Amino acid sequence: IKAGLNLSNAAEVPDYWEDSLEWKTGLTAGAFLNYALNDNFSLQPELLFTQKGFGGSLIDEVVELAVSLDYFELPILAKYTFSAGNTVRPALYAGPSFAYCSASELEITTWIFSTAVDFSSVTHTTDFGMVLGGGFDIGTSKGTVIIDARFTYNFTNVIVSGDFEINGETETIEEDDFKNYGLAFTFGYAF
Repeated sequence: IKAGLNLSNAAEVPDYWEDSLEWKTGLTAGAFLNYALNDNFSLQPELLFTQKGFGGSLIDEVVELAVSLDYFELPILAKYTFSAGNTVRPALYAGPSFAYCSASELEITTWIFSTAVDFSSVTHTTDFGMVLGGGFDIGTSKGTVIIDARFTYNFTNVIVSGDFEINGETETIEEDDFKNYGLAFTFGYAF
């Protein structure tokens, strides 16, 4: 099992967003299986719930936008562990990650009002990316404590063209190249 902090943002955004993007802090938690191929190499599939998103300002910082995205992710990592047989073992890993977006919300705030709307009709339901990371496996008498950090970059556009409602009004959005990326810091335990 593992849990930790996820910091996310968006890449490949339109020019008017580049200087105003803000990081979103969320939770990541789930379970993993580590299958050893030998003393150093292993495969580690994971099933994680991860909160992602990003924020930004438009119209001279009069309008604040925050996109919140909840994903179920399945990274499949190739892991190399150094110092086999030692209590503290550094490790590096990399691999693809597949994700399903279970919830999507857009919060719009101005000095006059604030509202949150369901944004799922204009959000891709699947995402594909790559994970790179490393950490430490610390052996104990009953299992292994795992501390790690990872960088994830996704290749699927978050937003698709479509309509959504704000306070009863229908708004239209055109597809942009918003792509998720982020850092995660987790603490786990392997039985």
